Amino acid sequence: MKPVLIDRSLVNVDFLKISRKLDDNDSLSKCEMDEMEMLIKSDELTEKKALFAYVCALMETGVSYIELDFSTLIRLPKPSGSEKYIYRINEPEEYVVANALNFSYAVLPLKYARLRSQLELPIILEIDVGDATEAMTVFNILQIISTNIDLTEYAMLRLIGEFDSESVRAIIHTYRRRSIIPLDICPRNTVLTALDSAVTAYRCDCDAITVSFAEPAGGGATFAALEETLITLASMYRIVVSPTYLEGICKATLFSAMFAKRNQTNLTLLMNKYMHSPLTILRADSDSKDTPDSHNENTSYECTKARMPEVKPVYSNNTKVVEALQLDYDTSRELIRVLNSCNMELYNENSDDVLDKSSKKDDRNGEK
Repeated sequence: MKPVLIDRSLVNVDFLKISRKLDDNDSLSKCEMDEMEMLIKSDELTEKKALFAYVCALMETGVSYIELDFSTLIRLPKPSGSEKYIYRINEPEEYVVANALNFSYAVLPLKYARLRSQLELPIILEIDVGDATEAMTVFNILQIISTNIDLTEYAMLRLIGEFDSESVRAIIHTYRRRSIIPLDICPRNTVLTALDSAVTAYRCDCDAITVSFAEPAGGGATFAALEETLITLASMYRIVVSPTYLEGICKATLFSAMFAKRNQTNLTLLMNKYMHSPLTILRADSDSKDTPDSHNENTSYECTKARMPEVKPVYSNNTKVVEALQLDYDTSRELIRVLNSCNMELYNENSDDVLDKSSKKDDRNGEK
């Protein structure tokens, strides 16, 4: 079963200011005041529509749940029932709100664990494990917590911290042997490894992964960006979470600009980062290029490097490729000339090209 994707981009949103402030010296007629009031109501309606359209667009990308807080909740139109929301409790008194509405889950930070008995819906217990690059450190933290809290009373356990791909893999595999409670991984990007961690968690079939749409590009991101995670899975590992994920990303980018102040990721640049030859990979956390040999283990293209050590370059036989197309003589010659002028160095996971195998077979036949 594929992992559940949770988007937390509607938590702590920096909303655009739609109210119009009047100076004390301003004197407006009743007609002008009524007109301004209508404009404010129009802005509020536009914000609600854009916010709801944004949620629908995120669902098209393959996201299963949208996490939100109170400041977002009061701006949303009344849910139709088809949306799956997770309510984040930021203050102790907000448990009343969580119980009053039909949320799928409530996210409860560890410091508010005492509220568990007052909540009437499934709870995701969020534990901040800090530096999680060592798997055993994480399990030591969980062991200490479990002495005071019964973790089996929660619907899911969320670990939020600074992971890397190796620690995520170790945590997921070890956790499965020790617990039956679903696990949610929410990687921070403090050391530029959030993307690697999210991709690795998905490929390890973690129960859930929490990411955030439209995180600032490069080192400014707080969490793994949803759009980068989806594009990485599709372009590097041929994993497509949803057939309409690109369309959903484009829609969400447009709608989010209508209600929130965000450093929007340029989708064209983002997708171009994954169109480069493996010989010159454009780093996802900066604008510099590096060769595979110079990769840093703590950067967000670690997942790319992981596929490269056992592969070696092979060269395609352009003449045989063109001859197989059965084109006319002039077209074949021109196509071979163009192909020969290009860099045809390819990476092949099996390290043996089909054409190379066929040519070896022909050589053996010739010897006979």
